[in-house]
Amino acid sequence: MSLPDAERGGIQIISRAAAILRCLEAEPLGLSLGVIAKRIALPRSTVQRLVDALAVEQLVETRGGAGVRLGPALMRLAARSHFDLTAKARPHLEALSQRTGETVVLAHASGLDMMILHCVVSSQALRVAPGVNSLLSIYATSCGKVILAQMPERSVRELLEGNMRPLTPNTLGLEALIEQLKEVRATGFSCDYEEHMPGVGAMAVGLATTQGMYGLSLVGPASRIRAHETANKQALLACQAQISL
Repeated sequence: MSLPDAERGGIQIISRAAAILRCLEAEPLGLSLGVIAKRIALPRSTVQRLVDALAVEQLVETRGGAGVRLGPALMRLAARSHFDLTAKARPHLEALSQRTGETVVLAHASGLDMMILHCVVSSQALRVAPGVNSLLSIYATSCGKVILAQMPERSVRELLEGNMRPLTPNTLGLEALIEQLKEVRATGFSCDYEEHMPGVGAMAVGLATTQGMYGLSLVGPASRIRAHETANKQALLACQAQISL
């Protein structure tokens, strides 16, 4: 039995919209309408109509000359897909924050960004309090570096070349970052001191799971994080072992 024309048309629209989203999946900087149309073999006018509809639902976002990229609604849906790990990790993250007195962040990579999945904010008067679902740069954060360290150097270069900008005077360039990642691979541990935001420091380890690699970090005033680097490292490694059990 053949499907009614209206139902067939609805299925086609969904299929085409899904093709656009898949096309953008590995393009954190976005693509132009013309490139999308060429890749999925549809007229540009059709792509424009579908993109406009997806943008209304925040499934994509348009940035003028920068083109179209995946939108915040998809990021929020992606965060929900990590619920099981977040639920398992939560008591350990809270214990880590109590032990160190610093903010604890669990994050996952999304292209050039790290998306914060869960955050336990420090109780200290001077603290850093990033929001859940916030996006941080993958190349200038300790969480991002432990993710990048899992990738071959060639893949790191392909991802970052031409896509890095200095966020602070301490943000590393590509070659300096490549060298630092060698040490991260050897030690399983990374840090950043005022590379992403002035005054803020962070230390991180990776969490390897069946859902992929996550970053687990302590975040706080740079001077305080640096002063307790050894103790913070031990606390991070202990938390990593507990969550990985």
